[in-house]
Amino acid sequence: MRPQLWMRLSGALQKKRNSELSYREIVKDSANDETVAAKQQIEKDLLRTMPSNACFAHVSSVGVPRLRRVLRALAWLYPEIGYCQGTGMVAACLLLFLEEEDAFWMMCAIIEDLLPASYFSTTLLGVQTDQRLLRHLIVQYLPRLDRLLQEHDIELSLITLHWFLTAFASVVHIRLLLRLWDLFFYEGSLVLFQTTLGMLRLKEEELIQSENSASIFNTLSDIPSQMEDADLLLGEAMRLAGSLTDVAVESQRRKHLAYLLADQGQLLGASPTASLSQVVRRRTQRRKSGITSLLFGEDDLEALKAKNIKQTELVADLREAILRVARHFQCTDPKNCSVQELSPDYSMESHQRDHENYVACSRGHPRRAKALLDFERHDDDELGFRKNDIITIVSQKDEHCWVGELNGLRGWFPAKFVEVLDERSKEYSIAGDDSVTEGVTDLVRGTLCPALKALFEHGLKKPSLLGGACHPWLFIEEAAGREVERDFDSVYSRLVLCKTYRLDEDGKVLTPEELLYRAVQSVNVTHDAAHAQMDVKLRSLICVGLNPQDPLPGAAPDPALPVASEQVLHLWLEVLCSSLPTVEKWYQPWSFLRSPGWVQIKCELRVLCCFAFSLSQDWELPAKREEEKQPLKEGVQDMLVKHHLFSWDIDG
Repeated sequence: MRPQLWMRLSGALQKKRNSELSYREIVKDSANDETVAAKQQIEKDLLRTMPSNACFAHVSSVGVPRLRRVLRALAWLYPEIGYCQGTGMVAACLLLFLEEEDAFWMMCAIIEDLLPASYFSTTLLGVQTDQRLLRHLIVQYLPRLDRLLQEHDIELSLITLHWFLTAFASVVHIRLLLRLWDLFFYEGSLVLFQTTLGMLRLKEEELIQSENSASIFNTLSDIPSQMEDADLLLGEAMRLAGSLTDVAVESQRRKHLAYLLADQGQLLGASPTASLSQVVRRRTQRRKSGITSLLFGEDDLEALKAKNIKQTELVADLREAILRVARHFQCTDPKNCSVQELSPDYSMESHQRDHENYVACSRGHPRRAKALLDFERHDDDELGFRKNDIITIVSQKDEHCWVGELNGLRGWFPAKFVEVLDERSKEYSIAGDDSVTEGVTDLVRGTLCPALKALFEHGLKKPSLLGGACHPWLFIEEAAGREVERDFDSVYSRLVLCKTYRLDEDGKVLTPEELLYRAVQSVNVTHDAAHAQMDVKLRSLICVGLNPQDPLPGAAPDPALPVASEQVLHLWLEVLCSSLPTVEKWYQPWSFLRSPGWVQIKCELRVLCCFAFSLSQDWELPAKREEEKQPLKEGVQDMLVKHHLFSWDIDG
């Protein structure tokens, strides 16, 4: 009877009946959607979830393909969550007792209704908030244990977070799990707190008698596996915390979420309850619109209900992504990345100084280049180097042969064998070069870009009857074009001059608006040829914005101004949000880009200016990647002819 009762008690049966898409259709869509980034991680974890269970022990086990389909479907249906290992454990346990389709709808009920939003998101805001709440409840219900934990400085969440994330699926015996889930599917997350408090109460005396911190920690870790009597545990839980109510839990959640966001430096003015009040599901319903909304549908009921939902979490996701990039730089290249202050400057003065700092970027560095492949030295006047060596350029007078210096030696080398570095504001760092350290690609394209895309998708108007495409890239294209169309002839002339005379390398020519237009056009040219999706284009544009760019026309740097990066990603956001007609056309009134909140996002992105990036625009294009692996031969023959026919003045 449990499968039928669980479906009814949790509300999963109602979800199944009311859904406009069947489970079969969701599975089909998730299998065809190549943008579901969680597929690779799901494959890695399929055999790790329950390795001791015959249903999931081998690739050919009966449960493995079912678990794969369920997890992929969840990642597709909840794109802001994707895949979390906690969902894998819960789904696997459900598949032991329910049919595949019912297990999927049970997971939907857990994600949407039984647990707060953000439980399984990349930030884990929901479950982190509940860990703070659990600590508060221990102070109230188990004061002796609280004093013990404080005395030994034990962080309880290191142990209990996994209990909550898997709803005890990974820590208690299956017989006890069934009893706990009977209550959980009826009463919701309240049961998680009551059960945990009951477990701690049963082991309180043993914990107090422990001699040291290690013993206490080990005892706490072993508590769930030692729980065998379900009646004893549930009885103790009800006696101790039976008076705990959903109202009290929700009230404390709001308070502890606010504390958590404050610790992370979030200053967004949205209600702190918003990020825990609703999970955003991929829109699967067809929407009705009139003749006046052929291009963009009117605000439907769900859109109005979703106003301001998850704004705080979106900023938290972006902040966490930026901090991960910063930690990568500090760990990979600490010599060149000794940045101590990573807190965004939210002051209006910093917002107003951005363009001044952009103009005043330092340009006093000698030109250097990075070797693209090995060049062996055969003659005394040649400069030998290894791939990824950094060479100081002495002369670029000849198109094919340059003169450089490395490790005290000076000589000529093929210009085609190196790539000039742009170091106008900071030293080159291997941590930001995706051709040397591929880990930065995972962080930027895999973490930072999805966080930014989620912000651009917040409040994006959806197409209706005409079935037109709806993607942030289309908005960016239109906004970039609109910003330069007023002086298009002048802009086009400057772009041609830059390409012809390489003014973009040595002169201050282009504004952020013009750079954005040029970058969008460049991405379209290269990516359309490879039939790349708009998601890929957006990620590539973000990478271009992180790379050093060309400053505004102006005078020499002002010594009174701080040295700033010519990185323009944060300035591009300002350009896009300042294009009011385009923003109003593409976004709902409650969206991020139409609210003052975009200034905060700009301040968050400004933190990345502390780091030197060298990211390939075409990294995700298969054809381009293959070409980059080929030896560089173009121009080498001309260079060799010149070398043998003419004398070379190394010091010239």
